[in-house]
Amino acid sequence: MLSNKPMLLAIGAGLLVILIAGTFFLGGDQEVPETTQIVTLPIPEPTPPVVEVTPEAEPEPEPEPEPEPEPVEPAFVLPLLNDSDGLIRDGLVSLSRHEGMNQWVAVNDLIRKFVGFTNGVSEGRVVRNPVEILAPRGAFLVSQLDEETYAIDPRSYDRYDLFVNIFESLDSEGTAELYVLVLPLLDQAFSELGLPNGSMNNTLFAAIGRLLEVPVLAGEVRLTRPVVMYEFEDEALERLSPAQKQVIRMGPINTQRLQRKLSEISRALRVALETN
Repeated sequence: MLSNKPMLLAIGAGLLVILIAGTFFLGGDQEVPETTQIVTLPIPEPTPPVVEVTPEAEPEPEPEPEPEPEPVEPAFVLPLLNDSDGLIRDGLVSLSRHEGMNQWVAVNDLIRKFVGFTNGVSEGRVVRNPVEILAPRGAFLVSQLDEETYAIDPRSYDRYDLFVNIFESLDSEGTAELYVLVLPLLDQAFSELGLPNGSMNNTLFAAIGRLLEVPVLAGEVRLTRPVVMYEFEDEALERLSPAQKQVIRMGPINTQRLQRKLSEISRALRVALETN
């Protein structure tokens, strides 16, 4: 039957293979008839053993070296109040390109004199001894208008040009930073005044405020001379504090320049004090 033919062929092929294999392995030296064809089966090559190769672990990255700490600058140590003139001189000279600054700082006890002058201005007074070196040179000039009335000669204003030029030359931000740096010494000098209330900061801003209140007078400034000293004919001007009157004697242009620089330094001071 056709359905069994493949199976019969398979059995016959299997017997043929067994017969040939038996003759090859068991026949020994027996001769093989010429009609018998020896079929050599290929010896299968041995399958190499499967060796699982474990991938080498990637080397761990070497830790990056820790950055060396930045060198810490030593804290600035203020000198004693009695030994502070050198620091103040160097600081102020470095803040101005005007040669006249060297003359300003040539005196001794700079911090105490600054504190005393500032406190005087805050109270409306002019303390002349601490700032005697800043006093204008030459006489106060007036023009006589009649028997009882005078006017400030504009040439008198020129005596204050050098003072304003040097003051204007200061670097405002640098001046504020220097003030904050030496504030402990300023506070010490202020405490020596023995005032019951107040502080150095409040005193300084009060002094600046007084000077900024001085009116800028354009034109003729009339005076009277009831005894020896000249007085302002305008009663409102005469009621000003001595420190404010001194600013008027500088003239309108110098007054404007002085007040503009004072405002600039005052703003820089507030910023410096808030950030420290």
